[in-house]
Amino acid sequence: MALEDQGISINVEKLKAKLKERYPEYNFDVPAPPDTTCKARAFCSADRQMYTDTEGNTFCGQRYKQTDKDNPYKWEWMTCHALVKPAEQGGKQDGFTF
Repeated sequence: MALEDQGISINVEKLKAKLKERYPEYNFDVPAPPDTTCKARAFCSADRQMYTDTEGNTFCGQRYKQTDKDNPYKWEWMTCHALVKPAEQGGKQDGFTF
């Protein structure tokens, strides 16, 4: 479902200009590095659920319950998504033979 279908339009170029004006030193073209801090250390160390992305980076996929700050009885499932092992750059690539 697109935002335009609901009548909400975002002028991306205007937003980019505002951000460049507010933060002139920051380079928005460079993506942020992946998060390496584990959100649920007690669960991640015991039984790790791992997944890899298309580049070969290994991430933690452990789920945990995140409680609300105001209501301790309200919670929702969250996933850690911390970078555990970065992909090796270069080297021999397996699976492709010519």
